[in-house]
Amino acid sequence: MKRFACLVMVLLLTVPAGIAQGEGFWNSIGGWINQATEDASNWVNQAAEDTSNWVNQAAEDTSNWVNQAAEDTSNWVNQAWDDSSTWVVNAATDSWDWLCQSSDDVLGGVADFFDPPSTTDGTPSVYIEPTLPEGTLKMYLGYPVQRTGLDNGYHVDKEVEIGKDDPHFGMTVGKFYISGFSGVTIQDGDHFVFLKTVGDQVQLHFELVEDINMLSHDSFKTINHDVGGYDREFGVPPTDFGQGTLIVRFTDYQNKTGDPQIYTNFLAAKASGSANTVIDLNEEGDYEVALDYEIKKDSYVLGTTMTSSAYADYRIRFKFSVRNGNCMVFPFDLATGEELKNTAIAPNGFRLDLAYSRYLKINVKRSTLTHGAAGVTEDVRFNRPAKDGEEYSAEGIYTITVQNEYTGQETTKTIYVGSNQRLIDYVTQGYTLDQIIRELNK
Repeated sequence: MKRFACLVMVLLLTVPAGIAQGEGFWNSIGGWINQATEDASNWVNQAAEDTSNWVNQAAEDTSNWVNQAAEDTSNWVNQAWDDSSTWVVNAATDSWDWLCQSSDDVLGGVADFFDPPSTTDGTPSVYIEPTLPEGTLKMYLGYPVQRTGLDNGYHVDKEVEIGKDDPHFGMTVGKFYISGFSGVTIQDGDHFVFLKTVGDQVQLHFELVEDINMLSHDSFKTINHDVGGYDREFGVPPTDFGQGTLIVRFTDYQNKTGDPQIYTNFLAAKASGSANTVIDLNEEGDYEVALDYEIKKDSYVLGTTMTSSAYADYRIRFKFSVRNGNCMVFPFDLATGEELKNTAIAPNGFRLDLAYSRYLKINVKRSTLTHGAAGVTEDVRFNRPAKDGEEYSAEGIYTITVQNEYTGQETTKTIYVGSNQRLIDYVTQGYTLDQIIRELNK
């Protein structure tokens, strides 16, 4: 009993102190739990935020990749479609051109039936050649148009008739003519020889009579821009011929043929009136001329509003010559340098100036007089063709003969080189050599 009482007393003394000490312990435990809870909450929030950011970035990257892939795929599909479409159109056009070219006679009526209506205003915009001065001679060269092979260098493999189904049928693009000459003659039936004299300006013209962008008033028939044209006969390599190319080649009196002179886009230049399209022909010689051009004819494709183009090549080809119309030669005194007229005296001799007359026949004969049993006779020392600039100083009576085979004219000059007074008298009076011999023999 006594022990129990002591135990109760101890408990009563220690419980309040334990309770006070246990309260601090539990406070410590609660603070730790609160801190751990707060740290865990912060960690969870940070992890959630990081996860959200990662998910958003991944979603954005995935969206960009998907959009780029879609765009690349769209571009590839569009490019593939364009390439396929272009191939199909080109293939269809090539097939149509082949059919038009190879079956021209068969399809001509069908193509004509589906041609668009022609314009009827009748006022093509054509550059008109300026009027030449009054009295100027001009000659048209009426050479026919030839149809050549297509894209074969404007070469005529064989004569092809320009029939009613041909785009050139009944049409003349223009005409060539020559102006500024003094006379003209024709050789071999169709070769024109134009004769020029001092002061003449011989020129080649082309008189355009069609609108090259609306041939025969048809807006579907034009002179095509030939970007890869070439000419086999004149050796012109592939180049941009434009809307018609003029080629002129010159051969001089030595039969030396020069390089062809090429005038590209000639018809367009003529139509615009903004370019010099007149060709000067001041040199004696032979000229070759060709005008190459391509016509494009559009037609409706059967049953559609689409058009397809057919092409045909043509050329105008001709030759002519330019010659000196004079029948003159010019002797000059070796001592004074003055020009010598007919029946002149040149004690020191003379030289001949042919004045660039390359096609005249000029002959010089030197004669001396001898005395014999038969009296005074002629002794011919030489009789030969003359050379330009040749000098003659030996004594004698010189007879210079000039012939122009194109005019049929002939000119003769007599010049005495020496100091015999009797011969001087006879020559200056205009006596011929036969007359001088008769007078001396009297």
